[in-house]
Amino acid sequence: MENEKKMSFYEAWRLKRQAKKEEKRLRKLIGSEKEYTSKVRADSEKLLAKQITEDLKSIPVEELSKAKEGIRVQALKDAGITNIYQLRNMSVSRLNAIKGVGEVSAKAIVKNVKKIEQSAISNGTVRINADKPSRQDEQLVSDLYKLRKAKGISNDAEALYEDNHEEIKELIKKSKPARNFISWTFASEEKREIAVQSLDALKNKIEADYSDNINELYLRKKEELKAKHEEIWRDYRGNAAGYLTTLERTKDGKTTEEDLKHTEEVAIKNGLPEELAVAIGNLPVNLDGLKIELRLYQEYGVKYIINQGAVLLGDEMGLGKTAEAIGAMVALHNTGATHFLAVCPASVLVNWIREVEKFSALTTHKIHGKTLESAYESWINDGGVAVTTYETLDKIGLPDNFTYSMLVVDEAHYVKNPKAERTQNLLYVRQRTDRVLFMTGTPIENNVEEMCFLIGCLQPEVAKTVYGSTSLAMAPDFRRKVSTVYFRRTREDVLNELPEKVENDEWLELTTAEKDLYKTFVDDEGYSKQRQVSWLIENPAESSKGQRLREIVEEYTENGRKILIFSFFINTIEKVMEMCGDYKVFGPINGSISTDKRQAIIDEFTKFEGPAILVSQIQAGGTGLNIQAASVIIFCEPQLKPSLETQAIARAFRMGQVNTVMVHRLLCQDTVDEQIVLMLENKQEIFDEFADKSESGKESVSESQTN
Repeated sequence: MENEKKMSFYEAWRLKRQAKKEEKRLRKLIGSEKEYTSKVRADSEKLLAKQITEDLKSIPVEELSKAKEGIRVQALKDAGITNIYQLRNMSVSRLNAIKGVGEVSAKAIVKNVKKIEQSAISNGTVRINADKPSRQDEQLVSDLYKLRKAKGISNDAEALYEDNHEEIKELIKKSKPARNFISWTFASEEKREIAVQSLDALKNKIEADYSDNINELYLRKKEELKAKHEEIWRDYRGNAAGYLTTLERTKDGKTTEEDLKHTEEVAIKNGLPEELAVAIGNLPVNLDGLKIELRLYQEYGVKYIINQGAVLLGDEMGLGKTAEAIGAMVALHNTGATHFLAVCPASVLVNWIREVEKFSALTTHKIHGKTLESAYESWINDGGVAVTTYETLDKIGLPDNFTYSMLVVDEAHYVKNPKAERTQNLLYVRQRTDRVLFMTGTPIENNVEEMCFLIGCLQPEVAKTVYGSTSLAMAPDFRRKVSTVYFRRTREDVLNELPEKVENDEWLELTTAEKDLYKTFVDDEGYSKQRQVSWLIENPAESSKGQRLREIVEEYTENGRKILIFSFFINTIEKVMEMCGDYKVFGPINGSISTDKRQAIIDEFTKFEGPAILVSQIQAGGTGLNIQAASVIIFCEPQLKPSLETQAIARAFRMGQVNTVMVHRLLCQDTVDEQIVLMLENKQEIFDEFADKSESGKESVSESQTN
């Protein structure tokens, strides 16, 4: 009996000690995220410092002339000073020693250089160069990879701690009588029995699943954090948007709350009514069930959508409007909302369903094609997200007195014509809900009335105040009045870390054969054929655009790039497919290809290792799809609406793109191409003044074309 007592005393001490040891190991795992967060912050500061240095080197010394303080720039240039970086650490006395620079001028130089440097620092954003990564780029990506892995381990470790800590603590407490002879002697029989039982339970707990689970987490940490360079960069290229979200959440050591408060303050500064900006910033949203971490500007967008009830989200293409819409649905679902209806073009139906399922725990119902009737019935009975197309809306007859939680309309410019049947069908389902989200990056394709109509579908009272605002002089007042309905951010507002976009207008001279052919089209008034002249030449060697296309494709495929080629015309698409036959070509994507097949082609193109080409008719592949695996875009001819090109470019130049995006427009001199380019410039000016500047969007930053 005495040996059993001694054994129980020792066992109590040993198990308590082991429990503390395991808890210490677990807490170390929980701290893994904090460890790599600190490393990422240090890495980003180093990279940002390097980038600011490069930025200052790129600013010519002539910039000081803008201060209009009599600074003698020529004297600085004579002394060999050509950029602002060279002046960064120069004192007044050192500047004063330069011939032609007096003390007053020297003080002005120091003051203005500090202003320029401070502006570069305050506006600086960490940009990872995936094309030619520096040592700092390599280190940051490596530590971001480890932070993302460590975060998952930390979360699992914390969950394990939460599941076991209180129980272990209670078992240790109940086993106290067995800790020594005195405690045991003065304990009652009941407490002794409880102590022995608690020790047995503690032993089973610690030496079985608890310790094993902790060991598994340590093994997982060891395996996941030892990835090779190639694996890390492959993961970054495939999940760049997630990496940049992680980076944003750790930048400068700021808390999420501080950053969100900052977006609210900037919103007030840039035109959003203060009361509204504060209400949006303070709005609590529960995003449990959302499987992605939103960027801070996206989270603010979710709050705007929920706070305002019926809005037009005009974020520039590529900023993640779909994720904001799904975030809003998840937040509403967490408050008891049950039924959501998403309407989109047929070309992105499959993508919408996949993204809702990928980014949330919400149930989806594909109300289209063969599944229309059964999916519709399931949605009515069970709730979730019904996804359908504009063309299918006329087949949805909602039950009497049936209302639903929210309507989401993607590419809302499709319903800009009030007389169109699909517009009428949409307005019918819109009547059954108070919450409506219209989404389009191009609310104006031709004229301001298009945007006024969309706003009228959402908040008629606001629309009444802006109808007739068509002159450019009225644009500022227009933007102010619609700020409670229209919300827009551009890439420059929120995605400064995006790689560069380089646009090239490739003006070409018609070949002799093309000139002869073009003349026949002009004489016959064949406008459509005039636009295709280079692609209707029988001999590819006599096609100016065809030859330039081959040169561009050859250059980029040699560098391992993936290329998107767009045209409006089926004939051109066929000719391009033929001319690129020597390369790995996917497609074509055109209006006759089913939505499922389109997505399958894009998936294959994305997964393919190495250079490849995806050929698409611009109406079919230029909207709503994510193709950031490509970083080169070629337009075979100018389009009749600026929105078509803008949307097509946004397929690749979007959140998650890691390479510099190269855009090439093939244009012929002395042809209809010149007239179309001028027309596009005029249309773009209208869009820029009325729709590209959002008074509420500064804070944080199609109908089918016919021949």
